[in-house]
Amino acid sequence: MSDNNTVFKEPSKVIPNTNPNIEKLNINPIQEASKPEPKIIIFCIPGNLFPRRFFLCWSELVLQCIINGYRPILCQEYDKNIFVNRNKCLGANLLSNNPNQKPFQSRVNYHSLIWLDPNISFTFDDIKKLINSPYDVTTGVYTYKDTNDTTNLVKDFNYEFYIQNGTMNFLKQNDLEGIEKVNDKYFKTEFADIGLMCFKKGVAEKIEYPWFEQYTEKDVNLLTDSFSYCMKLKDNNIDIMVDTEVKTTYIELFN
Repeated sequence: MSDNNTVFKEPSKVIPNTNPNIEKLNINPIQEASKPEPKIIIFCIPGNLFPRRFFLCWSELVLQCIINGYRPILCQEYDKNIFVNRNKCLGANLLSNNPNQKPFQSRVNYHSLIWLDPNISFTFDDIKKLINSPYDVTTGVYTYKDTNDTTNLVKDFNYEFYIQNGTMNFLKQNDLEGIEKVNDKYFKTEFADIGLMCFKKGVAEKIEYPWFEQYTEKDVNLLTDSFSYCMKLKDNNIDIMVDTEVKTTYIELFN
């Protein structure tokens, strides 16, 4: 029986390891403690319908993020108003019209913010390329099914073309080959549908609230959330760069 005067002494010698499996694990406590904090990646995914294919892509993406030192955070919202839908995904305070409010109310110290559309097929390698891009805003390339290889990109928006045809002058897949690129893969575009786009921390914070709203600067009725946001990026001298090595497909839900 011990009493209050009991003194516990450290052992005078190291007790040898008798478990051979410990050495096989090759665990160094010092190295484990010095591992860098995982980079926080926020995935903003608007919508309320998600096909089976999306869940397969998403499950693999989350697993690979964790294995490769990223901490994925999902911000998923839905609203019938496409602009409100996007703003909710960025953690907007919808009860405030303060133009200076920031995404997620500046409460998340993230590394990158990535917009994903449920209709897009994607892999971890696609996401990693966007994250590792040297540019502040980088989009992947995706083509729309059954549209003659039409991409999500408009390099130089043509208003006259839109008025005459009722659609934007999207690049075709073959058009990408003739465009001059940086490092054989990057080029600047004026507009990209925001379905597979990565933002470095601090970029989205430069845009005044409401971040997504109807575009009214010209006599063109463009009811698209992506176009108005791309124009706001342009007004803030923020370039949208295309990584032509990130290629995928936009497939209608449940196809």
